[in-house]
Amino acid sequence: MALRVLRGDSRSRLSAVLTALGVAVGTALVVLLSSLPGAVDARGERSQWQYSEHAEPTGTALSSADFVRGEQITRLDVSGDPRVPADAPRLPAPGQVLLSPRLAELTRTMPPGELADRFPGEVAGTIGPEHLRYPEQLVAVVAHPPGALDATAAGHEGGWAAGQAGTQDFLLKFLAWVGIALLAAPSLVLVASASRLTAARRERRLAALRLAGATPGQVVATVAAETGFAAVAGTAGGLLLGWPLRMLVMHVPWGGGTWLASDFTPSSATVLGVAAGIPALVVLAAVLGLRRVVRAPVGAAMEHSKKAPKAWRLVAIAAAAAFFVFGLAFAQQTGNIAVLLASLVVIVLSASVVGPWLTAVLGTLFSKLWRRPSTLLAGRRLRNDPKAAYRSASGVVLAVFVGSMALTLLPGFESQAGGGRSFKDSVLYLNVPAAQAAEQRRLIAEQLARGGTEATVATAGRVVVETPGNSYSGLVIGCAEAAEVTRMAVGACAGPPSVRADPALNLQAVGLRVVPTGGYGESNGSEGGVPVPPGTPVRPLGGQDPDLVDSVLVDPSLVPGVLATGETTVAVAPRNDADREEVRTAMALAAPGAVVQSRELVLADQQTILGDLRRITAIGLVIASVLAGCSAAITAASSVVDRRRTFGALIAAGTPRRVLARALRTEAALPALVATLGAGAGGVGVGYGLLSLFKIDGALSPWVFAPVALGVLVAVLAASASGPMLRRVASEPFAEE
Repeated sequence: MALRVLRGDSRSRLSAVLTALGVAVGTALVVLLSSLPGAVDARGERSQWQYSEHAEPTGTALSSADFVRGEQITRLDVSGDPRVPADAPRLPAPGQVLLSPRLAELTRTMPPGELADRFPGEVAGTIGPEHLRYPEQLVAVVAHPPGALDATAAGHEGGWAAGQAGTQDFLLKFLAWVGIALLAAPSLVLVASASRLTAARRERRLAALRLAGATPGQVVATVAAETGFAAVAGTAGGLLLGWPLRMLVMHVPWGGGTWLASDFTPSSATVLGVAAGIPALVVLAAVLGLRRVVRAPVGAAMEHSKKAPKAWRLVAIAAAAAFFVFGLAFAQQTGNIAVLLASLVVIVLSASVVGPWLTAVLGTLFSKLWRRPSTLLAGRRLRNDPKAAYRSASGVVLAVFVGSMALTLLPGFESQAGGGRSFKDSVLYLNVPAAQAAEQRRLIAEQLARGGTEATVATAGRVVVETPGNSYSGLVIGCAEAAEVTRMAVGACAGPPSVRADPALNLQAVGLRVVPTGGYGESNGSEGGVPVPPGTPVRPLGGQDPDLVDSVLVDPSLVPGVLATGETTVAVAPRNDADREEVRTAMALAAPGAVVQSRELVLADQQTILGDLRRITAIGLVIASVLAGCSAAITAASSVVDRRRTFGALIAAGTPRRVLARALRTEAALPALVATLGAGAGGVGVGYGLLSLFKIDGALSPWVFAPVALGVLVAVLAASASGPMLRRVASEPFAEE
């Protein structure tokens, strides 16, 4: 029976083709998004060896970050026979280096003093893509003689890069599962819209079969077969579409680089689950829509009015909000986001429960308050069949929800950007134990002199300045050196040694103690502190950066013993920006394995993450908008086909076609306007909730209203698809109806 219908009815064939296309798009998206966590894991496994950090009797391996012309370099210095993962590339011999292909190319094209000299030794080979986080990654492995590396002198206290990689990996996995939860819904709406293209015609046909004696099981089997053909074909097409799609997605950067094509290979379990699950869901959705035909075939055949939705549907919104709050609390306490993701799905589904009731209320209001013919026709449609009327706006509502949530999250993440130490942007620095500071300063100065590079080399002891009631972060540094390397306006350096601080702190020398810090800027305890001599002048710091308002500078002669322990920073300020790469090279040669830091390196990581978020947000919004627009256009066209009898009667009674076209646009725009306002508010609320998960204070941006305006515009434009269908219906004879 299903095959005969598809062969003999062109409208049913069109519906089947559109359903198959919708299923193919949804399948491809689900497979792609579900492969992202695996792609992240593949990246991590390939690059895990780069973050090894050991100092042991057999050998030493020190991971560090370097920087060249705005790009980050991952560097691994090794000596002896250190423990590294089994899947690491073969380590070079002492006096040799391994470089990634792109880093090797840069060393050949840039002056040696800017880059190549940082990696002393013979280039023994290149690192293959199977050992790189992404193909463009800059990686160097530098081998030193046994015993040449000193982890303590280099200021190492743990792997720097593993933590950063872990943060980005968690973020991408989180976004992948959020994408599955949110973008899968517009895909299902597109499928549902396509399958409803001939819903009224199918309903009358099935009602006739029931009245002719067909059993409910036969009716259900017929629809399952008719829908199953399209669902299976669409799923197969989506799985095939996934292969060229991943070749496109592999060029989308994340974390500073692109991907390997093999990263997006879905697991067998994913492919089998999608191949079996998506057709089953599509068929189940079609079968569930047959309740009226199965129970009351006469009512379906005569197109009796449907029951109006009840106000109890509003409970769905409250329940979804409560579930989301519970998911947030559960994620904050356990770190498990499964419940939180489930709550997002529930929020999305709750819109489809409340939407028809809201549409019916709008229809009642417009039917009673307006007298314009097109508005009255639209109001009657919204009131008499709110489920069908809301269907055209449902995809747009989901897109607006996703857009408002994303545009709430982005400003919150951007507000966390910035920071860094109190040094000037051009200053390069490294942290070392206080006992090693003088030696490191001498080695760096000698290396700079050897290369003919002019720069100021200074040491700044990291301390905590304690008062009877408060404590402040501070640097033990001379006034002249502070003027050269810090962002603080120290003023005139003439006069006796002093403490310099913002006047708002109201510091007095009486009771001040200077305590050396540990490796993470924490106080070692007041027992190691040195009191500031009474009567020491406290001078103001002028033009202070707001980030440094609580910083204090202490002259080294006031606390002569404080720098014997704790951590000291060796800072180098080049005379001009053109010498910055030479200064990096000199510091890398003077302190092998040390992490040469700078403000730009801190900001580069932040900007990379923010750029990734903006890119993913833009891609997600485009996909959601396209899916929503397609589903709205198909629904608008199907609404004309479903009401062929009604429009034929209206046209025969003399109703102008332009009035009907205006009514179609109105009935699409009204529910879209109200529902998108609610979806926008919901997206903002969910966005603030997710920001609280990351302990970020959000700021409402005017851009969060853009998805609402865009959603209404998409709904109205999609409604214009009903125009050609209306002209076609108007030109057909109505006697057969």
